[in-house]
Amino acid sequence: MPTTISVLENSLIGSLEQWTESPKNGLLVPDTVFQVLRRFVFEQEDAEGLLAFSIQKGRELIQVRQYVGLLPITPQTQLEILPKIGPIDQARARLLTMLRQLRHSPFRTLPDAQTQAISLPLWEVFMATFLDTVEPLVRQGIQHAYVLEESNERYWKGKFQATRQQRENAWHAERLAVIHDTLTADVAANRILKTLLNYLAGETKNPGTLRRISQLVWAMDEVPISDVLADDFRLIRRSGRLFRRYETALHWAEALAYGRGYGVKTGATPNLALLFPMERVFEDHVTHGVRTYWPESDEVRIQESSAHLVDEHIGMPKFKLRPDVIIRHNTHTLVLDMKWKSINAAEPNRSQRMGNYGIEQADLYQLYAYGKKYNADNLFLIYPASETFQHPLPVFDYDATTRLHIWPFDLTNSLANEVEKLATYAFSH
Repeated sequence: MPTTISVLENSLIGSLEQWTESPKNGLLVPDTVFQVLRRFVFEQEDAEGLLAFSIQKGRELIQVRQYVGLLPITPQTQLEILPKIGPIDQARARLLTMLRQLRHSPFRTLPDAQTQAISLPLWEVFMATFLDTVEPLVRQGIQHAYVLEESNERYWKGKFQATRQQRENAWHAERLAVIHDTLTADVAANRILKTLLNYLAGETKNPGTLRRISQLVWAMDEVPISDVLADDFRLIRRSGRLFRRYETALHWAEALAYGRGYGVKTGATPNLALLFPMERVFEDHVTHGVRTYWPESDEVRIQESSAHLVDEHIGMPKFKLRPDVIIRHNTHTLVLDMKWKSINAAEPNRSQRMGNYGIEQADLYQLYAYGKKYNADNLFLIYPASETFQHPLPVFDYDATTRLHIWPFDLTNSLANEVEKLATYAFSH
């Protein structure tokens, strides 16, 4: 099992050979690990947006950007990147909770943040959750299917193949070349799961996990491993309804086998690479909360794209506008858009009044366009709450009919409570 180095996003990583003490907001790693990261930054196109190289005081540093998850460094070491939400254990728990709402991913089956699993490294949690999806399949009995098999038999079985009979059995009149249906467990879905179980057995030293894997491998003894895993993944897409109950387990298998990050290309990085853009994780988490807990009397639309920035160009509208959430409340329309960025709402002095709290001007332009094109009177930019951002900022008035609210979403609070707070504020303003 690889050694896990845990780090919060936006932290700095330095080499033990270059630094005598850890840089501010960072940690030191062995030089072998640092050099692998350094090569990754300069050699991989995928490094853009994930890691950044810099020099401070004549010494090299690498900054982890706004991606979270797992990145392999060497066969013996992996980097666990966690969102900057409190200490390591709390950050891991919050990430696992948020990943459960990530669209188009298998992570809805991740353990609840209240379980003991959250104290384990992400890789162990992912492995355990995959095993949780395979065990019910084995208990119910692994799926068998009929497959066509060509063989030479001593009796008529299935359909006779005259051409193959002449080619293979010209000197063996006692044999018949036939093709027939055989009920077998040697099918793509089972081969994929068996292959992943064998792979994961070499990726952990946890006795409990190894015991679970061993029991599952034994129960699938009649199933061989995949010759070409990619071919079997292509085959299961044509399996139809017969393997519907395998769906979650196969999604997990694909994520673990290919290191499939949801929203980031991992390219030539090794298999164990599960990376997620924190912007999307935060957006999906808040969106799920609004869709689930917002008052039912209102119409909630997710990523509606009925409006365009340009109404007409050569007879057609151009540039679709797709805000994260649109809420229609009586005669009012609200637009919500999520941003994973840091806001500084400290007590303003003259210099801060001249500034913008860390809000990017492009985000204000974007919300203004949403407001005008969707006829929204109240717009919300939702950022993660932090030590410097605990309360809504004073309202920004675009004009007499369009207002912008900057809202802190507290990820340490329950999703239901945060959405309720937001709805109460929206209805009172």
